[in-house]
Amino acid sequence: MRILERHVLIEYLKTFALALTFFIALVIIVRLLDKDIKRFDEEVSYLTAVQIVLFQAPRRIIEVVPLASFLAVFFVFGRKVQNNELAAMQTAGVSIYRLLIPILASIFLVCIGFVAFYNLIASPAFHRANQLQKKIRLRRSRNVLFKGQHNRLFYIQNLDLENGTIDRMTIYELDQNDEVTRQIFADSATWSPNHWHLAKGYVRHFEGAVETAFEPFEAKQIERAEEPERFAGSNKDLRAMTIGELRRQIKYKKAAGQTTRREEVKMYHKMAYPFAAFVVILIGAPISIRFGGAGFFAGLLVAFFLVFMYWGISLATLEGLGENGKLPPIVACWGANVLYATVGGIMIWKMPK
Repeated sequence: MRILERHVLIEYLKTFALALTFFIALVIIVRLLDKDIKRFDEEVSYLTAVQIVLFQAPRRIIEVVPLASFLAVFFVFGRKVQNNELAAMQTAGVSIYRLLIPILASIFLVCIGFVAFYNLIASPAFHRANQLQKKIRLRRSRNVLFKGQHNRLFYIQNLDLENGTIDRMTIYELDQNDEVTRQIFADSATWSPNHWHLAKGYVRHFEGAVETAFEPFEAKQIERAEEPERFAGSNKDLRAMTIGELRRQIKYKKAAGQTTRREEVKMYHKMAYPFAAFVVILIGAPISIRFGGAGFFAGLLVAFFLVFMYWGISLATLEGLGENGKLPPIVACWGANVLYATVGGIMIWKMPK
């Protein structure tokens, strides 16, 4: 890499880091510490509220990465336009591509890092914030309804993972037409690696809507295909799941004949959204060269507009269509990136070389 390209790259990375720090501070101080803390119930202590805010912060950071990326490229190239540095470079035969390629390559690697950050740090932290808000209780769950494999539907009144016990469990076995063929009820249940161990219950057999047999039991053992942790985890917010957890959930639900559109959209979203920081550069570079002389605040307004447009296209429109089954999940999540990259590529291609 030549000295000129290295100089522009270092300037961009410094500006990107500064812009990202500014937006992170803005999000934590204004949105989280002010707006979010005010909505907590009175029984939530201030210390717990601050913990919740801090655990939510990594996910908020991901949201502002595209803003920081666009603002950095607008500022760097805009200042060079204002100081006539870019014109001097082009007069000397330096192509704009020479300046852009190192920036694009470096921010692409940064985006890969943010995919890992989103998956391994932001998602588990968001889950911890939910736990602190008592929105979900993974060790103890009540009134769990879960569709398992082999066309079984489970209803569990009380699930205690810590002690390995279930209080009042009903299993409905369904045929291909989703009609009940057998109902198994147990007053209590435990489990071993491959079996459910049921106590004090009964089995009812059906043909159509008619009950054909009734069998009470004191103890009964049936084959188990489901993990009890998955029963409790079925209430886990999809935004708090890692990519690996979502893949396992998708695999399990497909085996159980359930729809997985929402899980697939959330999984591809975690892969696609961090690359918004890359695609906004493709649009930001030509805009900054054309309008960079307008100044920092103009760039800030343009950045907010384009990123909000990205959010509107990606999150509100395409991903909504993906969850509703109107678009394949991978298209719904990567569509905005492809659109922005295409528009940006055309704009760069039409720039004076």
